[in-house]
Amino acid sequence: MAFRSALLSLLIFIMLLPVTNVAAKEIYMWRDENGVLVFSDTKRPGAKVISLADDKATSMKKADTSIFDKPDDPNKKIEYGVEIVSPSHEETIRDNTGSLHVSIRITPSFNPKYKVQLLFNGKRNTPPQSKSVFVMRNVDRGAHTIQAQLFDEKGNTVATSEQITFFMHRASSIAK
Repeated sequence: MAFRSALLSLLIFIMLLPVTNVAAKEIYMWRDENGVLVFSDTKRPGAKVISLADDKATSMKKADTSIFDKPDDPNKKIEYGVEIVSPSHEETIRDNTGSLHVSIRITPSFNPKYKVQLLFNGKRNTPPQSKSVFVMRNVDRGAHTIQAQLFDEKGNTVATSEQITFFMHRASSIAK
């Protein structure tokens, strides 16, 4: 019984101990080359320091959030990139229906106001769309090229992918 009483007293004592910060921590905040806000514990030139040291365990000092108030530089032009992820260059597609699924990656991120268009054998055969996946049906056998173009809301070309060559393999039907 004495052991239980001592254990209960110890637990109550531990629960009533004040929680304190053992060491002051500093966090660094900056915007990267794409305008994305970055937080890190590694120092970097031009980064603002956010101190997390505080005497009270239940509250935190107010961090300097002025970086959020600064508007993005309107003169800064974002460099977009377009890449055909699938099919890969010189890949053979084996599909007897001639179906082709093209996946495109746009960096840094796909602006919803922008459109992407697929060039098939050097010709625009699909209208510009706001999705980065294209499906083509009944593609003939043989070698073909595809390329993607990204357009802004005014229709100006923002980025163009490298041209990809792929091979469509469809089993030929031999009449008997």
